[in-house]
Amino acid sequence: MIVSDRKTTDGWPLVIHNIGSGTREEDSLRNVPITGHYRWKRSVC
Repeated sequence: MIVSDRKTTDGWPLVIHNIGSGTREEDSLRNVPITGHYRWKRSVC
């Protein structure tokens, strides 16, 4: 999953995922266990 910049009406962030039925953006953050937390490193130019 990737956390989106969009949120639900109660403030939870939407996530973008590809679990089963193609790519979707939806409120799934509370439905599956979180197994890791990663960030992309910003390149310094």
